[in-house]
Amino acid sequence: MVTISFDPDARTLYWYFSEIEAGSTAFEGECDGTLLLDADGQVIGLELEFDGIGRRELALALAHPHVRFDRGAATLTVLLLGEEPAEVQPLHEPVILDFDAGDQLQGCEVFAAPEFGLGERLGRLDALRVALEDDEPPPGWGDDTPDDEPSDTDDEPADDEPGENLDEALDEALAEDDELAELDALDGAPASQVAEDEPQDRQPEPPQTAALAPEGFRSGFVALVGKPNVGKSTLLNALLGQKVAIVSPKPQTTRMPLRGILSRSDAQIVFVDTPGIHDPRTKLGSFMVEQARRSIPDADVVCFVVDIAEPPNRTERRIAELTARSRARRILVLNKVDRRTGTGQQHLAAYRALGPWDMEVAVSALRAQGLETLLGEIVARLPAGPALYPDDQVTDQSEREHAAELVREQVLKLTEQEVPHGVAVEVEEWEEKEHAVYIRMTIYVEKESQKGILIGANGAMLKRIGSGARPGIEALAGRRIFLDLWVKARPNWRDDPSSLRWLGYRDRD
Repeated sequence: MVTISFDPDARTLYWYFSEIEAGSTAFEGECDGTLLLDADGQVIGLELEFDGIGRRELALALAHPHVRFDRGAATLTVLLLGEEPAEVQPLHEPVILDFDAGDQLQGCEVFAAPEFGLGERLGRLDALRVALEDDEPPPGWGDDTPDDEPSDTDDEPADDEPGENLDEALDEALAEDDELAELDALDGAPASQVAEDEPQDRQPEPPQTAALAPEGFRSGFVALVGKPNVGKSTLLNALLGQKVAIVSPKPQTTRMPLRGILSRSDAQIVFVDTPGIHDPRTKLGSFMVEQARRSIPDADVVCFVVDIAEPPNRTERRIAELTARSRARRILVLNKVDRRTGTGQQHLAAYRALGPWDMEVAVSALRAQGLETLLGEIVARLPAGPALYPDDQVTDQSEREHAAELVREQVLKLTEQEVPHGVAVEVEEWEEKEHAVYIRMTIYVEKESQKGILIGANGAMLKRIGSGARPGIEALAGRRIFLDLWVKARPNWRDDPSSLRWLGYRDRD
């Protein structure tokens, strides 16, 4: 019998196809998933959409009578109550797949958005629930009340002045009517005392080294790491005071490490915005994760960015382990303190336990709060040394690369589900003409059916994508542009090494 467990704090629903013992999971993967609902919106099943997984790997799952596999569609359907669904709810976060040493799928973990209210939709599955360790299940399935405050989106940071008193800002964000205690370690005192007078070795080689800096000048690389969609790119843009990284509410927006350079009178900070670390299911995903992991040992300071409104998950525990093994100074950056959840104290304690951390700093990248405090703590931990880049350089991304990313950003904004992750943009032509810059780009998708979605009726969607990207590209180019967009299918390009190299997904020097 298929069984399930629900963690109300993390809002994760786990589906067991076999008994899972500690250490029995040999590796993990990801896939797209959909919850199957009855007419009242209650969960009665799950559908998983695979890529490259066949019946052999699904033997444990298919041993259950309510599980079926469609080889043609590559979908596994689990209907626990033996009835067909009345409606479906696509999942916007990837489903985490657990495999044993024999490559058999043991189970999977599902995460639903807070707005869905997963904990209130599991009543019909109560008989199939198994208790988690240290679990004392209350009546029902837990509180899954959605937050009223918006999550991190691609909006530019608000014009609010950063809070001068960080304790005060945190009390307002994480406490309700003085019922929660003040966050005690966010007042500038280090979580663990670390000597600051011993410079760390820097391994990345910058393209140009400036003349010797004045006494006391500091410089170095700062890696922004974390799981997808915690606001790393929004934080980078806010710290630099301008947009250099595209942002989107969809996970895995950043694909290549992007360096953003902040030059001050006392220091030069080279931020490295990394792809979100996740369990990859394509060669592109593996490339992204590897790029992020490489950034950790090469950094002087690692900023582990987390969403304080959410508890840590398995991925974040693995990131914390990677960070702990590095020689870099480690700062825990608690982002999205502007979201009031009432659970900030519990989440803070859980993230602290993943340490040790040299410092904890609370920020809101979206509202530009706490940024001066964060910059001060970063600079204090950088080694002494000259500037690594010219003072007027803000990013290592070329004009063409940035323009292509602005187009991909619009695709992420305007399309849903499978299309964004299967899109790449290539600049085919960039020609300076008398009255405008002519730019021809090709948007690559993985399936012919996706072409129609991007083009739209009479080209309407493609026009919206172009119109949305044009202002940013014109600001970049400093003059009018003529943007000529094309859409082509390149089947399974995310799993084709030659396509990945051709589209620019290769190691940078």
